[in-house]
Amino acid sequence: MDLQDFYNMQSNKDGDELMSTLEEMTREQKASGELNNTKMEEIYEMLAPMLTEQQCEKMREVIKRLKE
Repeated sequence: MDLQDFYNMQSNKDGDELMSTLEEMTREQKASGELNNTKMEEIYEMLAPMLTEQQCEKMREVIKRLKE
């Protein structure tokens, strides 16, 4: 699934539902070795130029929470 597919599937969810989905996906991918903190930072660096300042701040908050 690419980012556009994920976005389309999640676009009807509110912020809390989306965060819950992201946390679940992150736990699963970390457990399987597909995702780590470095990879999350790489994803942020790739997406940040396409986001507004407010979106970047929110994404930073999300990543911080997901790293816990």
